[in-house]
Amino acid sequence: MKFKPIAAIVAAAGLSLVTALSLTTAGSAAAAPLAQPKQHKPAPPPQVTGNRLQSALLPGSAFGDGFTASDLHSTGRRLLSTRAFLNVPRMSCSNFEAFFYYAGFGNTAGTIGFETNPNPFPAYPNTVLYGAQNVLQFASTKTATSFFGQERAKYSACQSFSEPNPGDTNPGGGRLEVTTMSVAKTTISRDQAFVVTQLVDLSEIPGLTFYNNTLVVLAGTNVYEFWNLSGTNDEPSPALMAKLISRTQALYLHHR
Repeated sequence: MKFKPIAAIVAAAGLSLVTALSLTTAGSAAAAPLAQPKQHKPAPPPQVTGNRLQSALLPGSAFGDGFTASDLHSTGRRLLSTRAFLNVPRMSCSNFEAFFYYAGFGNTAGTIGFETNPNPFPAYPNTVLYGAQNVLQFASTKTATSFFGQERAKYSACQSFSEPNPGDTNPGGGRLEVTTMSVAKTTISRDQAFVVTQLVDLSEIPGLTFYNNTLVVLAGTNVYEFWNLSGTNDEPSPALMAKLISRTQALYLHHR
């Protein structure tokens, strides 16, 4: 079962980015004959589509022997509008953490992929059951930084909460009781990052515990996320995250 099902939130229409160049002129007939230099607005950072972002995701095998990639999704072939219709500070802890979002926060593109361990229980609790990798691209470093800060604040605020268990098929379903153990700042290849460690208890099976581990990185105009569900607090790999960032940044070099 997946404790975090996909919330496929995709903006309905894309918006082409148009850069306007401003030109200032100064002086009069009495001014020096040399022409004033043109003043240009800085060029916007390069952007790629969700489909392109998806091409940079790591294969399932990168996360462990036998792991397979599944449920690959992206925002498609066009850039999205920068109008946000999801607001992190206003979201409940359950809605923020129970789902994966790859659009809706004003990001211009996004992608997500899951990794599944086909046979995790023989080694339980020393095992990772599921994983996910997620990339959100924003139109500027300012908006990416703002979203990154909102995420960190939300994880810190959500210390203890309950959310539905989507894998429970019993009538009425069950609940997942989530306790946040730590939200710690770190860096990945000199980029700002934080790691979240959470304990997850199943309401209908006392004593069966799992860990949610989340690594979030701000790099340029993108926010990257690794998540996994494990039996013994296995934090996502910083080395693999650095590899995902490198693969994604290479897309922009070829896009110029």
